Amino acid sequence: MSAARFHIYRIPYSIRSRMNESYWVHAFLDSRNLLIAALLAAVSCLCISYPGNLYSDSYGRIELAMQLPDIIRGAFGGSPAGISSWNTVTPCYFIALFHALTGNIAAYTFAQAFFFFYSTLLLIRKMTASYRVLSYLLYLLNPLFFCVSIYHETGIGVVIGLVSLILLINLDGRDFGPGDTVMAGLLILLAAFVAFGYRANTFTVLPALLLILFLRKELPFIRRILYTGCLTGGLLLTVLIPKILRIDTMSSVSLGFVWEMGENIASMPDEKQEQYKDWLDGLFGEGATGRLCDWAGCPDDDGGGKARPIRRVASFSWEVADFSREAISEAGLGRIFGRYLALYARSPASSIRTKLAFAGYALGIHPGLHLKEWEYDRWERGKEFGMSDSRMRHRFTRAYRIAVEKTCIPLRPWLVLLIALLLVFLKIKATGQSLRQSIECQLILISVFYYGAFLLNTQSMEFRYFYPAFYLLSLTVISSITALLPLSARTEPHRGRR
Repeated sequence: MSAARFHIYRIPYSIRSRMNESYWVHAFLDSRNLLIAALLAAVSCLCISYPGNLYSDSYGRIELAMQLPDIIRGAFGGSPAGISSWNTVTPCYFIALFHALTGNIAAYTFAQAFFFFYSTLLLIRKMTASYRVLSYLLYLLNPLFFCVSIYHETGIGVVIGLVSLILLINLDGRDFGPGDTVMAGLLILLAAFVAFGYRANTFTVLPALLLILFLRKELPFIRRILYTGCLTGGLLLTVLIPKILRIDTMSSVSLGFVWEMGENIASMPDEKQEQYKDWLDGLFGEGATGRLCDWAGCPDDDGGGKARPIRRVASFSWEVADFSREAISEAGLGRIFGRYLALYARSPASSIRTKLAFAGYALGIHPGLHLKEWEYDRWERGKEFGMSDSRMRHRFTRAYRIAVEKTCIPLRPWLVLLIALLLVFLKIKATGQSLRQSIECQLILISVFYYGAFLLNTQSMEFRYFYPAFYLLSLTVISSITALLPLSARTEPHRGRR
C-alpha cells in the first residue's frame, strides 16, 4: 500500500518540481489578477452582445468554417472541394475549432475577447511605471476598446497578434531554460500566424518586427535567430495551409490597383482619356474600362473641397459586372499590377496626383474615414446565431459609434499619429528613457508600417482598416499620459520574473 502510494504521489511531485522551474508558470501566476480582470471583461461584453457583433464578411467566414471538416477530408482524401474565398481564411480555422468544441460561435467570440483584454493588460503593465490602475481603467472603460472585443472583424485578430508579438519579443528571458525558449518560439509562431493571417496587408510589419528584434542586443544571438525563424514561419503558414487544403484565396490586393487605375483615368481630361479608354479591356472585356471610369466619375462626396473627389469604397466589384471578384481573381494580381505600373510609366503626373488623393483620404485629411460595417444586426441575420436583442445591446453598439464619430479624432489617422508622437516625445524627455528601450516607439513603428500598406493599396477608406494602428497608438497615449502625471505615484516598471 505504501509503495503504491509512493508511486501515485511521485509523478505529480516530479511534474510540480519541473513546473516550479518554468518561466511561464511563474509568469502566469504573476499575472493572475490581470487574467481575472480579462475574464470578467470578456464575459461581460459577450453577455451584453451575444454572440458578438457580426458584419458582412463574418457570415462568409462562418460558412467557410462550417465547411472546413469536409474540406480537410477532401484535401487529404484525394477529392479536394475546390473552394474559393475572397476573405482571409485564417479566422475560419479558429471559428471551426471552437464550433467543433461547443457547437456555437460564441465560444470563439469569448476566446477572442479574453485574449484581446489579457494581452493588452499585460502590455500596459509592462509599459507603465506610474498610475498603473488608472491606465487599466482608461483602457477597460473606454468604448473604443471594450466594444470591439466581441467584433468578428479581422482587425481584432491583428491586434491580438501584434500585441502578443511585442510582449514576447520584449521578454527579458535571462531565466529561460531550454524549454522556456522553445515555448517562446512556439508562441511567436502562433502570434505571427494570427497577425499575418487575419489580414493580408499586415505582412508589411515584418520588417519593423525584425528591426525591433535586431535592436534587442541583450538577447542571445541564437534566440534572435529562433525568433526570426518563427516570425517568418508564421507568415509562411498563412500561405501554405490554404494551399494544402486546396482553398483558392483570391487576392483582394488586386481590387485596390484596379480601383486606383479607374480613378486615375477618370480624372484625366477628355482628350487624354481617349488614349486609355481600353486600358483594362484586355483583362476584363471590351468596354470594361469605360464602365469603370463612369463609376469612378460619380464620387460619393465632394472630397471636402481640398482634392479631386474619389469614391470611398471600391464598390465597383459588385456594381460593375465586368469587375466581379471572380473576374478580378481570374485576371490575376501579376497582370493587373503590370497594367498599374505601365499606367504610371505612361502618365506619371496623373498617377501621382491620384495616389496623393488616395493617401489624403486614407489619412483622413480630406475628409475623415468613415465607420462602415458596425451595425446592430448586419443584414438582420443575428437570429440565426441566437443574437441577444436587448436594450443593453443597443446601447453597447451605439456607444462605440458615438465614441468614434462624435470625437472625430479616431477618423483622422494623421491626427492620431501626431498626438501619439507628441506625447511619446514628452514622456521620453521627462523620463530619460532611450528610444531603443521604449515600447511606445516600437508601437509607433509597427503602426506606421501597418497602415502604410493601406496608403499604397486599399479597398475602402474605412476606420476598421485603420483600427489596429489606432489601437497601438492609443496604448502609447495612455502610457505617456500616466507617465507625465505628478511623480508621487510613480513606481518601478513591472518586470515580473526575468
